[in-house]
Amino acid sequence: MILSAREYAKKYAGNCSAKTVIRKAKRGLLPTNHKAKKVAGRFVIEIGELEHLRNYDIQLTRKSKQ
Repeated sequence: MILSAREYAKKYAGNCSAKTVIRKAKRGLLPTNHKAKKVAGRFVIEIGELEHLRNYDIQLTRKSKQ
């Protein structure tokens, strides 16, 4: 499945901004089976299936604002 940074942010990253998702992708902080690519000047995230990660919760969480 291929998602834009904005769609990925809504679905997997707790509704944080697309900019945050791009920053995390550049630093390599996405889950193991989520690969970020730059296509035509925009970031897209490709989600692959990994059987050994099936039982784990692979969601990014937002930092609490205090």
